[in-house]
Amino acid sequence: MEYTIKERTGSKIVFTTKNTREEIENKKKEAYKKIAQKVTVPGFRKGKAPYEMGVPFVGEGRVLEEAVDILLEKNLVEFLDKEKINPIVQPDVKVDKLEEDELICTYTVEFLPEVNIDLSEKIEVFYEKPDIEKDVETKLNELQDSFTEIVPVERAIQNGDVVSLTWQVEGRDKELKNNTLEIGKDKFIGNFDENIIGKKKGDRFAIDFKDEKIAINVLQVKEKHVVPIDDSLAKQAGYENLEQLKNKIREEAEENSRLQAEEERGLKALNVLANKLDVEIPGKLVEKEIDERIQRARDEYLKIGKKIEDALKEENKTMDSLREEVKKVVVESIKNELVMKEIIKKSNVVVGDNEIEEEFNKLLETNGLADKKVPLNDNTRMAIEDNILRKKAILFMKENAIIKKREGDE
Repeated sequence: MEYTIKERTGSKIVFTTKNTREEIENKKKEAYKKIAQKVTVPGFRKGKAPYEMGVPFVGEGRVLEEAVDILLEKNLVEFLDKEKINPIVQPDVKVDKLEEDELICTYTVEFLPEVNIDLSEKIEVFYEKPDIEKDVETKLNELQDSFTEIVPVERAIQNGDVVSLTWQVEGRDKELKNNTLEIGKDKFIGNFDENIIGKKKGDRFAIDFKDEKIAINVLQVKEKHVVPIDDSLAKQAGYENLEQLKNKIREEAEENSRLQAEEERGLKALNVLANKLDVEIPGKLVEKEIDERIQRARDEYLKIGKKIEDALKEENKTMDSLREEVKKVVVESIKNELVMKEIIKKSNVVVGDNEIEEEFNKLLETNGLADKKVPLNDNTRMAIEDNILRKKAILFMKENAIIKKREGDE
């Protein structure tokens, strides 16, 4: 096989291969042996008929087609081995010329680009000033919820009520399922909220959902008695007044923000390097990742009886705009992964067997399997090792990073 490289970029290579008559004939004989195992030739056992006598029964076209497939794979493997390329998605191949004395094909192969990172320099990561007042509002709302009473009522269901119910799929479920939901807040199925508004305790009704009927029985209706956010609430929480409570929340928010910045320093340093990365990301890999993420989103919407197209329309978006949004996330994710692998390689971090076994035992304990004889197989070992390597790489970056405040931040 001869090959010629026609185009080469940071993540893609296009090349042509040429096979001679001799190579084609050899592979036709190899292909015949493979096919002949399933074909009966009169006077011979299966697979035992000589090439010249068996081909008319097998079919010349079928033999040639199989021979081409064998050559296509052989050419690709040889090329990748010689050029030291590791494809990340299925390569594209096109047969340009197929005659008795010559086979010419064009291959397009995508691979991950090489990344060169200097880990000797300190990396500046910026401290993001927290929105303290937003944190205050969030904490006050949480405190308000904790003091809110939920009281049973004998009236029609309204938006914001907390409803206990049983439900089952008619004709399929034998046992009733129980749920407690806040109407207008908690997602259930289909147009549930619209159907339950106005119902009362003891009411039974059904909802059409995915060609099935969901039978629902209202067990109890409760309303929320929300306490106002004022000095009275602050005193219930142990403070003199609302302003003192707010100041305490501000102090805690600032301290938590500082601790979080310290904790995330390594990961932010990795993101800084990834954002600076000027490499070509394989297009087919990006499209594959986009398709998979959108399909997962589509499946999640279907669980609540909704099409993703309808959800996009409500947000004045299109599938094209969604793909562009997802593309940015995918490219960023791939760049982060490239940087992570380079950090692991250049920082020379290693993982010992004792670390893997210790982490494995922690996992068993967390999942309630500590007293079970669960073996540490090769796949689990590799996954644990990779996870520890990543943690060590982040720790390495943390030591290499300096937190700085942006101009104007106090």
